[in-house]
Amino acid sequence: MILNGFLFLAAYTSRSQAYAQILHRNGLEPENVLLLGNPLKDDSKMILYGEDDAAEVSIFLPDLSETLTETCERAGWAVERAGQNDVNHSDVIERIKKNRPRFVIYSGFGGQIVKSGLLDLDIPFLHMHSGWLPEFGGSTTLYYSWLRENSAAVTAFILDPKIDEGPVIARRRYPAPPKGIDVDHLYDGAIRADTLLHVLKDFIADGAFPTVSRDGEPEIYYVIHPVLKHLALISREGAA
Repeated sequence: MILNGFLFLAAYTSRSQAYAQILHRNGLEPENVLLLGNPLKDDSKMILYGEDDAAEVSIFLPDLSETLTETCERAGWAVERAGQNDVNHSDVIERIKKNRPRFVIYSGFGGQIVKSGLLDLDIPFLHMHSGWLPEFGGSTTLYYSWLRENSAAVTAFILDPKIDEGPVIARRRYPAPPKGIDVDHLYDGAIRADTLLHVLKDFIADGAFPTVSRDGEPEIYYVIHPVLKHLALISREGAA
């Protein structure tokens, strides 16, 4: 099924690999794809897990040995390459204007903030945040949620000039990462992709995105300290 009016704006990251694979696997094909950055430098193959790890989760785990470029080619998607790492670059903005999408499925490089030049286009940017908003806003919130609640979550929302404060479309909870799995590249991307899939299926069924009520301002976290990250990882090593 062609997702008419949807542009997949993606950097060469494991998260984008997860998004692309789950969309194609479920027959949901974006009308257009705009890739950020240089595939020769960034579109690398990764093999990060084995069958024992995959057996511990019920969500789809992407095959990170298949690059983003390979998935797009296998799917036969209409791909355009911006060649710019900065999502806010004027060339990226002009290419998005030319495509005139109704919605953008956003999967940029980590740490980049979508600025007013893009948001002023009045095109909703759909973003999957790996944290339950508003309780877990900011960076590396999967780890903070893991340490505080022994769980993970993803919030789908429309980007807003204020960090993690746009309209919420959906929130889904997930178990803490299973023992032995790569958290940053595999599990984080997988739960975001799973939420994206559910959001798009709901949109197809209803013809619109819902708005989920949320109370309070986001509690903002910053990049987790290596010691806290290590504590989270070893907590799973001792799990049965």
